[in-house]
Amino acid sequence: MRLTNYFIKKKVQSLASGAANRKHEFCTLEDAGHILVLYQADDHEFVEPCLEKLRKMRKKVEACVYVSGSTLPEMKASYTAVHAKKDLDTWQTPSDAIVEQLKTVRADILIDLTRSDCYPMQYIMLQHPCRFKVGVKRADIDLYDLSISLTEREDIKHLFDHILFYLQAIRSK
Repeated sequence: MRLTNYFIKKKVQSLASGAANRKHEFCTLEDAGHILVLYQADDHEFVEPCLEKLRKMRKKVEACVYVSGSTLPEMKASYTAVHAKKDLDTWQTPSDAIVEQLKTVRADILIDLTRSDCYPMQYIMLQHPCRFKVGVKRADIDLYDLSISLTEREDIKHLFDHILFYLQAIRSK
């Protein structure tokens, strides 16, 4: 049985307020060797071509996939799946084992492609030690070092293209 999003939202808000004090380090796409991408299994068919773009740029791409249903899409063995039914507790908080496993994944840039109501993935993202995090700007909370504003109609491919554009435009000192 799952309770409401209330408890996980509170944990995410608490982590987000503390995240402002973490060490930030801007990273250009050119300088990044390892990229971690968070997304939802429902979006797999849209995200995989985006990840392939990064691989063609000779980036080591890891992914963490949130699986809300019982069907897991076919994906690479190196991807980490977070299953809503077995990896979350009653309050929708990811297990310590999953969080610790993902903390060990090296990432110069973390890209969050999850939807705004996917609090377990926000929780994981805020726990990850990556110093440069990118995602969609949220109305109620600031989660990322680089936030991209989107309209409701824009899709994942459009978001990903925006992210790549800005990561290529950033110049490190």
